[in-house]
Amino acid sequence: MKIDEEIQQGSFQSSRQKAIINIMFTNGWISHQFKEIFKNFSLTNQQYNVLRILRGAYPKSLNPGEIKEVMLDKNPDLTRLCDRLYKLGYIERCIDAANKRKMNIRINDDGMQILDEMDPVVNGMHESKFSLSEEEAQKLSDLLDKLRG
Repeated sequence: MKIDEEIQQGSFQSSRQKAIINIMFTNGWISHQFKEIFKNFSLTNQQYNVLRILRGAYPKSLNPGEIKEVMLDKNPDLTRLCDRLYKLGYIERCIDAANKRKMNIRINDDGMQILDEMDPVVNGMHESKFSLSEEEAQKLSDLLDKLRG
């Protein structure tokens, strides 16, 4: 369905305004789609994002600043978020070798396992809900990069 119909707005000030509103609306729609998947695994989208970041760095550990730097949502309280992941048993805390006052974070085997379980479901969502060809998805990604550029 077109954005005009989705939000029941007849006209926009410009095509740029329409595009930005469409991006914002689509972001909410995508977030809702994934929220349902994450809920089935008792995770939030931000927790999932942190686990993916830590998996990408594995076996290296990261400090909270390094994690926050590459998070999709830069607003969360990372300390609380990591506390929850620790209580769930998905991460471990490590003392920084260079600075004993700093705490680093590393994904553990249970964290890797939950991501392994989630991967087919998340990838299935990519295939079933997002009706773009690989070429279209690349073009969209390029345009979004240009927008932020």
